[in-house]
Amino acid sequence: MNYLSRENAKARMVELALPAFFADVIDEKLSAPLSIYMGCPTLYYLSREEQHAFALGDIIPLWEDAGGYRQYAYDIINKDYIAFEIEDGEVSNRYSWDSLIASLIDALIEHEYDDHANLEQTIAAVKAMLAGLNLHNFDELVASLQGGTVSSHMSD
Repeated sequence: MNYLSRENAKARMVELALPAFFADVIDEKLSAPLSIYMGCPTLYYLSREEQHAFALGDIIPLWEDAGGYRQYAYDIINKDYIAFEIEDGEVSNRYSWDSLIASLIDALIEHEYDDHANLEQTIAAVKAMLAGLNLHNFDELVASLQGGTVSSHMSD
């Protein structure tokens, strides 16, 4: 990847009109429980040489998962989003904005389900967690998940 400091990443996010929410992720300003699931990408802690070794080109790391292994980034050249494992740097998934956010919503519902009385409360909690993203189509994205993980909890 091309070397990118946190400050330069945040400036690029503004240029590219990416949600300011991700600057809060990078600055580690998220509250629990969201801060558990979305951490500052490990890539920002690496040196220029270490970042370059990933050979991912011109990307902006956005967040890492709870374990710190899976990284999510915006690919500036391809104008899409990628996921990759920090250990090998191989891109495992490419996403559109909606598919990336649907995947995030699905994962958050999965992790948060046991902390709420029912699916509706879980979905409301996830919606509140992601309020900083100003997702105007949150309900539609949840509806698109009905055939996947979300629907498997509906019978519980």
